[in-house]
Amino acid sequence: MRVSEIHAPSSLAEVLEQRRRLPEAAFYAGGTELLREQAGRFLRLPPEIISLGAVPELRQVALTERFVEIGAAVTLAEILELRENAVPELLAVALRGVATPAIRNLATLGGNLATRSRFMDSWPALACLDALAEFRDASGSHWVNVNRIADAEGLPAPPAGALLSRVRIPLERWDAIAIRKVGLRDYPAAETAVFALAARAEKGILSEFRLAFAGERSLRLREVEARILGRRLPLNAKERRSFSGDYREAASSLPPGLKQQFGTLVDGALDLLSR
Repeated sequence: MRVSEIHAPSSLAEVLEQRRRLPEAAFYAGGTELLREQAGRFLRLPPEIISLGAVPELRQVALTERFVEIGAAVTLAEILELRENAVPELLAVALRGVATPAIRNLATLGGNLATRSRFMDSWPALACLDALAEFRDASGSHWVNVNRIADAEGLPAPPAGALLSRVRIPLERWDAIAIRKVGLRDYPAAETAVFALAARAEKGILSEFRLAFAGERSLRLREVEARILGRRLPLNAKERRSFSGDYREAASSLPPGLKQQFGTLVDGALDLLSR
């Protein structure tokens, strides 16, 4: 049986130092991503593990009038227990849809956001909210818009070798939000994805419209969003058909089941703006 060596730093500085010495070591907080596909009697862990559970800087939550900052090692259950208005409702709804209460007690925001195998439930909501993620490595701290965690092909691409330390989420007013999970609810699969929408209007004019969809690949069309902005509500039938066609064309590479469901969700979102 292979034995893993587990390192338990007590500060963020120690985490970064151990990462420098052990560049191949895996970060471990809740462990749900490392363990979710293991069904054998014995767990298979990487040879070197850096445990993040005892690092206080990764467990902090800071709230201001403009944003909330959540440490990467804060669990999804702990986020949902924060006081009212401390977490945008779009993100709260997304996190409530993650697996089961037992999993949400283990899974962390950092682990849910920075996976490399696929996008998990938090990414579409955080992408719509234009949240920022702080990554740390030997060169220092780097803030990255959550949308940039996806590469040009829509695949997960968190900065290699860096530690996701916290996430900064703007606290804004939204007139309409939506989260819909398609496919298997409690277990990620090829045809499982999450759809997110956030929209706001000022004096009958659409001032913000953000739509994201992600599973094994992500989809957010900023150029389409830019063309929708400034339209007077409600949208007319011609506008709905045009924007729906743009989204459906961009989704042509999705698996057939997801492509159909995505198109239906887009039509529902545009219909919402037509009432």
